[in-house]
Formats: sequence, structure tokens, C-alpha cells
Amino acid sequence: MSRSIRLTLIGWYGLLLAAVLVAFGSALYGRTRSTLLEGIDAELASRSAAMVGALEWDEQDGWELDLSDDFLRGVAADASYSLWTGDGGLLRSGGEAAPSAPSGESGLRTRGGLREIEVAGPRGARVLVARAMGATRERLATLRTSLFVAGLGVLALGLGGGWWLARRTLAPLVSLTATAGSISAQDLSRRLDERSAPAELEGLARAFNATLDRLEQAFQRQVRFTADASHELRTPLAVLRLQTEQALRGERTPQEYRATLAACLRASQRMSSLTESLLQLARADAGESAASAEPVALDQVVREAAEQLRPVAEAEGLVLSLCCEPVLVRGDRSQLAEVFSNLISNSVRYNRRGGQIDVACVHEDGRAVVRVADTGLGIPTASIPHLFDRFYRVDSDRSRSQGGAGLGLAIARRVVEVHRGTIEVESRAGEGSTFTVRLPAVPC
Repeated sequence: MSRSIRLTLIGWYGLLLAAVLVAFGSALYGRTRSTLLEGIDAELASRSAAMVGALEWDEQDGWELDLSDDFLRGVAADASYSLWTGDGGLLRSGGEAAPSAPSGESGLRTRGGLREIEVAGPRGARVLVARAMGATRERLATLRTSLFVAGLGVLALGLGGGWWLARRTLAPLVSLTATAGSISAQDLSRRLDERSAPAELEGLARAFNATLDRLEQAFQRQVRFTADASHELRTPLAVLRLQTEQALRGERTPQEYRATLAACLRASQRMSSLTESLLQLARADAGESAASAEPVALDQVVREAAEQLRPVAEAEGLVLSLCCEPVLVRGDRSQLAEVFSNLISNSVRYNRRGGQIDVACVHEDGRAVVRVADTGLGIPTASIPHLFDRFYRVDSDRSRSQGGAGLGLAIARRVVEVHRGTIEVESRAGEGSTFTVRLPAVPC
């Protein structure tokens, strides 16, 4: 079950606001209550001190309270008092509350609904001054109700404001989501507006746009790949159909049938070669090229590839030189052999008669480096960025006449990439080309 970001934000905001309101209300209530009690206690202490100071013992007249009747009436108006002798006799009392007997312990205390103070007087006398807490408790209850109602109001306003703020804050995210949802496989050109996104979402929008760029490029490559593969297969299929139809139109001589079968064989061989190349590309794209990651003597692989093509090079009047140092890499031997056979074969195919091919395998800065240089036709500068694209040919007519489908270098690059390496080319038209492959070396 998915959770709403907006509700989550509002929930946490509401909990935090409620906690702040509870803390503030508790502190305010506690402070107010303490202030009221301190005021009452100070008043009780002041009146009890006045009474103790005014209480005197006289051998002739007995106990006397030297206070005016107005003072005592003032005390009795909002409080009560009682004076007791040391033997527990009541000397005097006043106020609405019934006089309570002394406990013998001096100090402030709350008893029943009264807040009272007991003070020791002369000759064991006790003075008690008390005040009813009803009015104070009513004020505190009113304060509690007011704080509760005000807290609910502030919480409601805070949640409403938080909801509006969360909605406004998440509006760019909703807009980005709507834009992303409108992007389909039929139209991958739309992008999220990074400039309108908040700072926190700029990275997300940028990463999403970069992903769309890669998807669009991959989709375009796939479309071109499908179209090119269909185009390449169309020609040999057309040859097969044409040759077969011509053979079935009437009787032919054995020589004519043989020529027809030979043409069909060449067309089927071309389709077989193209199909095998497509299968290799599919395996390389799936990462199967590095499935057999074992130590490989790269110098031996390069040497074997060069020696296999040496007779072909010599038949074309080319000089093939080889210089290899012992170097180990980790990968698939057969796939690596295919890479270097392809590079050397291209150097033979697109070279001049009497030209030179130099193949070198060396160890440089912890990497195995293989260079295949030739003195052939070279590659135009405009074609170099597209040289490793699938079905790309520098000279389409010549490549097709020599059996090339424009997949060899694409396969080579994909295999090298799967082996965590790089492949580069340096060339100038009419001056030859140099292909350089770099792979991570393994300590010998």
C-alpha cells in the first residue's frame, strides 16, 4: 500500500505542532498555577506573621492579640484564622471556614479545599491562617479549558496551513510526474523542465532527462538496426527468389543450373554470415562475451590471428610484420580472437597492393595494448565518429562487394567494452589507419 508524501508531511507536522502546543500549554499552566499559589502563600505568611507578632501573654490579663478589628475583619473577609494555646484551647477564630485544630507541624500545606499555614507562637501557642482554594481552582480550570480550546484552534489552523504549504511545495513534483507520465515510446523527445524544479528536485529531473536521452538514443539505434538488418537481408533473399524463379521458368542446361545454384549458395552464405554477426552482437549486448573470464595469453591470440591471415595478406602483395610481448588479460579467448582477426582482416581488405601491416602487442602502464596499423586507403575524418556504428560502411559499394555487412567493427567494440577495455582509431584519408585496443592486464 503506497503512502502519500503529503499526508506523511502533514502527519509529522501535526505531531510536532501538537507536541509544541502541549509543551507550551503545560509550561504556561504550570507557571500560572505556581504564581497563584506563591501569591496565596505569601499572603498567608504575611498575615500569620502579623498575628504571631501581635500575640502576647500577660500574667495578669492572659493572652492578648494586639491587632485592630479592621485588620481581623479584612483577614476574615477572604480567609479564616484561628489561634490556639499550647494546651489546645481555642483563643480566637474568624472567617467562614470552621477552625481546624493545629497539627503541631509548622509550614504550608493543603488540607481539604483549604490552603493553610501553621506558625508557632509564644508559650506554645499556634496560629493557623487558611484560605479557600475554590476560586483559584476555578481560575485554573478556566485556564485549562482556554488553553485546550486555543490549542485545538492553533492545531487546526496549523494543519490547514501545513496542508496548503505541502500542496504548494509538492506542486512541482506533481507537474514533473505528469510530464513524465505523458512520455511514451512513440515520443521520447519530451523532457522535464529542470529550471522550474526546486533545488532539491533538480538532480532528480536532470537524472531522469539523462535517462530519457539514453533511452531515446537506444530506441533510435534499435530502429536503425532493425531497418539496416532488414535491408541487408533483403538483397540475398531477392537473389535467391530471382534465381529460383528463373530456374523454374523452363528447362535449363546443367551449366545454367549449376550457375543458379552457385548464386543461391553465395546468397545463403551471405545471409548465414549476416545472421552469425547479428547473433554475436546479441550475445555481446547480453554480456555473454565475458562469460568465460579466464586468464588469456593475449600475445598468443594476436599472433594466431595474424598468422592465419598472413597467407591472405601475402596473396594481396602485403607485408605483415608482427611484434608481441607476453601479456595476460582476463576474458573469453574466442571472442578476443574474433576482434583481432576482424581488425587485421580489415587492414588486408582496405590496403594497397605492396602496402604494409604492422601488428604489435605490448604491456603499457598496467594495460595490454594491441595496435594494428596499415598503409591503406585510410578513413575520411567525417566517417571516424560513425566507424563503430552498426551497418556503417565508409564505402558501401566496395564493402558489400567484398562481403562486408558493416558489423565487424561494431562487434569488436562491443566485445572490447564487455572486457572493460577501449578501442580507438587514428586515420587520415589516403595515409592508412591505426586501430588501438587497450585491455586491463593481469600480472604474469
